Amino acid sequence: MDSAQTPSDSTRAALLESARELFLKNAYSNISIRRIADRAKVNSAMIAYYFGSKSGLFREMMASYVAQVTSELKANIGVIPKESSLEDILLNFYRSMPAELAMLVFRTLIFEQSEMREWMLETLIRPTLALAEEYFGNVIVNSSREEITMVVRVSFQSLLLGPKLLEKPMNDLDPGVFNEAFYRDLAHFNAKLFATYFNLEK
Repeated sequence: MDSAQTPSDSTRAALLESARELFLKNAYSNISIRRIADRAKVNSAMIAYYFGSKSGLFREMMASYVAQVTSELKANIGVIPKESSLEDILLNFYRSMPAELAMLVFRTLIFEQSEMREWMLETLIRPTLALAEEYFGNVIVNSSREEITMVVRVSFQSLLLGPKLLEKPMNDLDPGVFNEAFYRDLAHFNAKLFATYFNLEK
């Protein structure tokens, strides 16, 4: 246990880590409270104590991932866009977004009609898209281009999510091809594409 953590912090962190390991690889309905608690090596009552319910734990897990993958984007809101900062945004996303999480979000949004889908849309997706729109609105303002922000945003989203959705099948075909070096090169290449088009400084 981290010396800075209290037993309470440690229990909560263990439950979140257990949730990440289980929810990202299994259907939500197939994961029981007991299974999460057993993996975390804590009493199952702790899930209700810290998160209210299995649903509460799932939502906090998802929110924690979104906070990680959008951290560089948030840090660059209002800053003059540059190729180097765009590369940092891309690389942070590729590193922070597990392929399983991308698949989970995709499955939920495309194939489900549920309260969880509505929660994802309103609590996670809508604020993230608003951040992206604000960032690329700033890119357009600081360039010589006059583009529709939505078009730019959707193009950028495809550069972010496409590789994560392809990661598992591509690694099944050619094990290890989507590794850290690949994502560094991809972030550099994609940042250069946007920077060249929008005439951004390096």
